[in-house]
Amino acid sequence: MIYERRLKEQKEELFLCYGGWDQDLQPGQQYGPVIRDTYIIECCTGGSGSVIINGTEFPVKAGDCYFLLPGDVVIHTADVVSPRSGVFCSVGGLQVGAYLNSAGITSEMPFAPKEAFCAITEYVERLVRTKDEPDRGLPLRQAAYLYGIFGELLRYSGTVKRQKNFVDTVIQRMEICYPEPLPVSRLAAEVGLERCYFSVQFKKETGLSPHQYLARLRIRKACILLDHGGRNVTEVSEAVGISPENFSRQFKRWMKITPSQYIRSRKV
Repeated sequence: MIYERRLKEQKEELFLCYGGWDQDLQPGQQYGPVIRDTYIIECCTGGSGSVIINGTEFPVKAGDCYFLLPGDVVIHTADVVSPRSGVFCSVGGLQVGAYLNSAGITSEMPFAPKEAFCAITEYVERLVRTKDEPDRGLPLRQAAYLYGIFGELLRYSGTVKRQKNFVDTVIQRMEICYPEPLPVSRLAAEVGLERCYFSVQFKKETGLSPHQYLARLRIRKACILLDHGGRNVTEVSEAVGISPENFSRQFKRWMKITPSQYIRSRKV
Protein backbone atom coordinates (compact mmCIF):
# COMPACT_ATOMS: atom_id res chain seq x y z
CA MET A 1 0.00 0.00 0.00
CA ILE A 2 1.32 3.45 -0.95
CA TYR A 3 0.19 6.46 1.04
CA GLU A 4 0.69 9.83 -0.64
CA ARG A 5 0.60 12.85 1.61
CA ARG A 6 1.24 16.10 -0.23
CA LEU A 7 -1.52 18.36 1.01
CA LYS A 8 -0.36 21.92 1.64
CA GLU A 9 -1.18 23.64 4.89
CA GLN A 10 -3.32 26.25 3.15
CA LYS A 11 -6.86 27.47 3.59
CA GLU A 12 -7.63 28.76 0.09
CA GLU A 13 -10.90 27.79 -1.54
CA LEU A 14 -9.01 26.05 -4.37
CA PHE A 15 -5.31 25.37 -4.95
CA LEU A 16 -3.09 23.13 -7.04
CA CYS A 17 -0.90 20.56 -5.27
CA TYR A 18 0.85 18.85 -8.20
CA GLY A 19 0.17 17.47 -11.66
CA GLY A 20 1.70 15.69 -14.60
CA TRP A 21 1.27 13.56 -17.72
CA ASP A 22 0.35 9.88 -17.96
CA GLN A 23 2.78 8.93 -20.71
CA ASP A 24 4.95 5.98 -21.69
CA LEU A 25 2.92 3.52 -19.60
CA GLN A 26 3.87 -0.08 -20.26
CA PRO A 27 1.16 -2.54 -21.41
CA GLY A 28 -0.56 -3.99 -18.35
CA GLN A 29 1.33 -1.67 -15.96
CA GLN A 30 -0.26 -1.28 -12.53
CA TYR A 31 0.18 1.41 -9.89
CA GLY A 32 -1.16 1.07 -6.37
CA PRO A 33 -2.93 0.44 -4.12
CA VAL A 34 -2.47 4.09 -3.15
CA ILE A 35 -4.34 6.35 -0.72
CA ARG A 36 -4.14 10.10 -1.18
CA ASP A 37 -5.23 12.99 1.01
CA THR A 38 -5.97 15.32 -1.92
CA TYR A 39 -8.50 15.27 -4.73
CA ILE A 40 -7.21 13.87 -8.05
CA ILE A 41 -8.56 14.84 -11.48
CA GLU A 42 -7.64 12.33 -14.21
CA CYS A 43 -8.27 12.90 -17.93
CA CYS A 44 -7.68 9.98 -20.31
CA THR A 45 -6.76 11.26 -23.78
CA GLY A 46 -5.65 8.00 -25.40
CA GLY A 47 -5.67 4.24 -24.99
CA SER A 48 -7.55 2.52 -22.20
CA GLY A 49 -7.23 0.79 -18.86
CA SER A 50 -9.09 0.78 -15.60
CA VAL A 51 -9.18 2.33 -12.16
CA ILE A 52 -10.19 0.31 -9.10
CA ILE A 53 -11.72 2.52 -6.42
CA ASN A 54 -12.34 0.91 -3.04
CA GLY A 55 -12.60 -2.50 -4.69
CA THR A 56 -14.87 -1.51 -7.59
CA GLU A 57 -13.28 -1.59 -11.06
CA PHE A 58 -14.19 1.11 -13.57
CA PRO A 59 -13.08 0.77 -17.22
CA VAL A 60 -11.33 3.92 -18.48
CA LYS A 61 -10.95 4.94 -22.12
CA ALA A 62 -10.02 8.00 -24.15
CA GLY A 63 -12.59 10.73 -23.49
CA ASP A 64 -13.12 9.85 -19.83
CA CYS A 65 -12.49 12.25 -16.95
CA TYR A 66 -12.86 11.05 -13.39
CA PHE A 67 -12.25 12.29 -9.85
CA LEU A 68 -10.61 10.46 -6.94
CA LEU A 69 -11.51 11.51 -3.42
CA PRO A 70 -9.24 11.72 -0.36
CA GLY A 71 -9.13 8.37 1.42
CA ASP A 72 -10.06 6.31 -1.64
CA VAL A 73 -8.02 3.12 -2.03
CA VAL A 74 -7.03 3.27 -5.70
CA ILE A 75 -5.29 0.99 -8.20
CA HIS A 76 -4.51 2.25 -11.71
CA THR A 77 -3.95 -0.16 -14.61
CA ALA A 78 -3.01 0.28 -18.28
CA ASP A 79 -4.49 -1.89 -21.01
CA VAL A 80 -2.22 -4.69 -22.23
CA VAL A 81 -2.94 -3.82 -25.87
CA SER A 82 -3.35 -0.03 -25.90
CA PRO A 83 -2.01 1.54 -22.66
CA ARG A 84 -3.78 4.66 -21.48
CA SER A 85 -2.29 8.13 -21.65
CA GLY A 86 -3.49 11.47 -20.40
CA VAL A 87 -3.01 14.25 -17.89
CA PHE A 88 -3.81 14.61 -14.19
CA CYS A 89 -3.60 17.04 -11.31
CA SER A 90 -4.00 16.98 -7.54
CA VAL A 91 -6.04 19.77 -5.96
CA GLY A 92 -7.09 20.86 -2.51
CA GLY A 93 -9.14 23.61 -0.94
CA LEU A 94 -12.15 24.32 1.20
CA GLN A 95 -14.67 24.23 -1.66
CA VAL A 96 -13.64 21.13 -3.62
CA GLY A 97 -15.87 18.74 -1.69
CA ALA A 98 -18.87 21.04 -1.99
CA TYR A 99 -18.44 21.43 -5.75
CA LEU A 100 -18.12 17.68 -6.29
CA ASN A 101 -21.11 17.00 -4.07
CA SER A 102 -23.20 19.48 -6.09
CA ALA A 103 -22.10 17.76 -9.29
CA GLY A 104 -23.02 14.30 -7.99
CA ILE A 105 -19.42 13.05 -8.03
CA THR A 106 -18.78 10.27 -5.51
CA SER A 107 -16.41 7.32 -5.12
CA GLU A 108 -19.17 5.14 -6.57
CA MET A 109 -19.90 7.55 -9.46
CA PRO A 110 -16.57 9.26 -10.20
CA PHE A 111 -16.92 10.25 -13.87
CA ALA A 112 -17.53 13.76 -15.15
CA PRO A 113 -20.15 14.27 -17.87
CA LYS A 114 -18.64 13.54 -21.27
CA GLU A 115 -19.71 16.98 -22.50
CA ALA A 116 -17.27 18.54 -20.02
CA PHE A 117 -14.27 16.39 -20.98
CA CYS A 118 -12.59 18.67 -23.54
CA ALA A 119 -12.85 21.83 -21.44
CA ILE A 120 -11.73 20.12 -18.21
CA THR A 121 -8.80 18.48 -20.00
CA GLU A 122 -7.68 21.83 -21.41
CA TYR A 123 -7.75 23.41 -17.95
CA VAL A 124 -5.82 20.51 -16.41
CA GLU A 125 -3.19 20.72 -19.16
CA ARG A 126 -2.83 24.45 -18.49
CA LEU A 127 -2.36 23.75 -14.80
CA VAL A 128 0.37 21.19 -15.47
CA ARG A 129 2.19 23.65 -17.75
CA THR A 130 2.22 26.36 -15.07
CA LYS A 131 5.18 24.67 -13.38
CA ASP A 132 7.30 26.49 -15.98
CA GLU A 133 5.74 29.88 -15.20
CA PRO A 134 7.20 31.00 -11.83
CA ASP A 135 5.93 34.56 -11.43
CA ARG A 136 3.78 36.52 -9.00
CA GLY A 137 0.65 36.03 -11.07
CA LEU A 138 0.92 32.24 -11.03
CA PRO A 139 -1.41 31.58 -8.04
CA LEU A 140 -4.13 33.69 -9.64
CA ARG A 141 -3.89 31.89 -12.98
CA GLN A 142 -3.93 28.50 -11.28
CA ALA A 143 -7.01 29.50 -9.29
CA ALA A 144 -8.71 30.67 -12.50
CA TYR A 145 -8.05 27.31 -14.19
CA LEU A 146 -9.35 25.41 -11.16
CA TYR A 147 -12.54 27.49 -11.06
CA GLY A 148 -12.86 26.79 -14.78
CA ILE A 149 -12.71 23.03 -14.15
CA PHE A 150 -15.45 23.05 -11.56
CA GLY A 151 -17.46 25.59 -13.54
CA GLU A 152 -17.53 23.20 -16.52
CA LEU A 153 -18.30 20.26 -14.27
CA LEU A 154 -21.29 22.04 -12.76
CA ARG A 155 -22.39 23.43 -16.11
CA TYR A 156 -23.17 19.94 -17.38
CA SER A 157 -24.03 18.24 -14.09
CA GLY A 158 -26.36 20.84 -12.64
CA THR A 159 -28.42 19.59 -9.74
CA VAL A 160 -30.00 16.71 -11.68
CA LYS A 161 -28.68 13.29 -10.77
CA ARG A 162 -26.95 11.89 -13.86
CA GLN A 163 -27.99 8.52 -15.17
CA LYS A 164 -25.23 6.03 -15.80
CA ASN A 165 -24.35 5.74 -19.48
CA PHE A 166 -25.59 2.41 -20.84
CA VAL A 167 -22.26 1.76 -22.55
CA ASP A 168 -20.43 2.05 -19.22
CA THR A 169 -23.02 -0.27 -17.68
CA VAL A 170 -22.43 -2.90 -20.36
CA ILE A 171 -18.65 -2.57 -20.13
CA GLN A 172 -18.74 -3.14 -16.39
CA ARG A 173 -20.93 -6.19 -16.99
CA MET A 174 -18.33 -7.50 -19.45
CA GLU A 175 -15.53 -6.85 -16.97
CA ILE A 176 -17.25 -9.06 -14.40
CA CYS A 177 -18.81 -11.74 -16.61
CA TYR A 178 -16.32 -12.01 -19.49
CA PRO A 179 -15.79 -15.82 -19.05
CA GLU A 180 -19.50 -16.39 -19.69
CA PRO A 181 -21.30 -16.43 -23.05
CA LEU A 182 -22.44 -12.83 -23.61
CA PRO A 183 -24.35 -12.55 -26.89
CA VAL A 184 -24.98 -9.01 -28.12
CA SER A 185 -28.74 -9.57 -28.05
CA ARG A 186 -28.63 -10.32 -24.32
CA LEU A 187 -26.47 -7.28 -23.54
CA ALA A 188 -28.81 -5.03 -25.53
CA ALA A 189 -31.85 -6.47 -23.77
CA GLU A 190 -30.29 -5.89 -20.35
CA VAL A 191 -30.14 -2.14 -21.00
CA GLY A 192 -33.52 -2.06 -22.74
CA LEU A 193 -32.31 -1.32 -26.27
CA GLU A 194 -32.87 -2.84 -29.71
CA ARG A 195 -29.86 -4.91 -30.78
CA CYS A 196 -28.90 -2.94 -33.90
CA TYR A 197 -29.24 0.46 -32.23
CA PHE A 198 -27.26 -0.79 -29.23
CA SER A 199 -24.42 -2.05 -31.43
CA VAL A 200 -24.20 1.20 -33.40
CA GLN A 201 -24.11 3.35 -30.25
CA PHE A 202 -21.62 1.05 -28.55
CA LYS A 203 -19.20 1.27 -31.48
CA LYS A 204 -19.67 5.02 -31.69
CA GLU A 205 -18.67 5.29 -28.04
CA THR A 206 -15.78 2.79 -27.92
CA GLY A 207 -14.59 2.43 -31.50
CA LEU A 208 -15.28 -1.32 -31.36
CA SER A 209 -18.37 -3.46 -31.81
CA PRO A 210 -19.64 -5.19 -28.63
CA HIS A 211 -18.27 -8.49 -29.99
CA GLN A 212 -14.85 -6.95 -30.70
CA TYR A 213 -14.71 -5.22 -27.32
CA LEU A 214 -15.50 -8.45 -25.47
CA ALA A 215 -12.90 -10.37 -27.53
CA ARG A 216 -10.22 -7.79 -26.75
CA LEU A 217 -11.17 -7.79 -23.07
CA ARG A 218 -10.84 -11.58 -22.89
CA ILE A 219 -7.39 -11.42 -24.48
CA ARG A 220 -6.38 -8.70 -22.01
CA LYS A 221 -7.47 -10.95 -19.13
CA ALA A 222 -5.63 -13.87 -20.73
CA CYS A 223 -2.41 -11.83 -20.82
CA ILE A 224 -2.72 -11.21 -17.09
CA LEU A 225 -3.10 -14.95 -16.42
CA LEU A 226 -0.16 -15.78 -18.69
CA ASP A 227 1.98 -13.16 -16.92
CA HIS A 228 1.38 -14.80 -13.56
CA GLY A 229 2.11 -18.32 -14.82
CA GLY A 230 0.75 -21.52 -13.27
CA ARG A 231 -1.64 -22.30 -16.14
CA ASN A 232 -1.04 -23.62 -19.63
CA VAL A 233 -2.54 -21.99 -22.72
CA THR A 234 -5.55 -24.32 -22.82
CA GLU A 235 -6.42 -23.58 -19.19
CA VAL A 236 -6.06 -19.85 -19.77
CA SER A 237 -8.28 -19.92 -22.86
CA GLU A 238 -11.03 -21.73 -20.94
CA ALA A 239 -10.68 -19.37 -17.97
CA VAL A 240 -11.39 -16.33 -20.13
CA GLY A 241 -14.24 -17.85 -22.13
CA ILE A 242 -12.49 -18.58 -25.45
CA SER A 243 -12.53 -22.08 -26.93
CA PRO A 244 -9.01 -23.58 -27.06
CA GLU A 245 -9.22 -24.15 -30.82
CA ASN A 246 -9.88 -20.42 -31.42
CA PHE A 247 -7.62 -18.98 -28.71
CA SER A 248 -4.34 -18.71 -30.66
CA ARG A 249 -6.07 -17.05 -33.62
CA GLN A 250 -7.85 -14.54 -31.38
CA PHE A 251 -4.71 -13.87 -29.38
CA LYS A 252 -2.60 -13.16 -32.46
CA ARG A 253 -5.29 -10.90 -33.89
CA TRP A 254 -5.14 -8.56 -30.92
CA MET A 255 -1.56 -8.99 -29.70
CA LYS A 256 0.11 -9.48 -33.12
CA ILE A 257 2.08 -12.44 -31.72
CA THR A 258 1.17 -16.00 -30.72
CA PRO A 259 0.58 -17.00 -27.07
CA SER A 260 3.91 -18.89 -27.05
CA GLN A 261 5.77 -15.85 -28.36
CA TYR A 262 4.07 -13.69 -25.74
CA ILE A 263 5.11 -16.03 -22.90
CA ARG A 264 8.71 -16.03 -24.12
CA SER A 265 8.75 -12.24 -24.44
CA ARG A 266 7.66 -11.80 -20.82
CA LYS A 267 10.47 -14.03 -19.58
CA VAL A 268 13.19 -11.93 -21.20
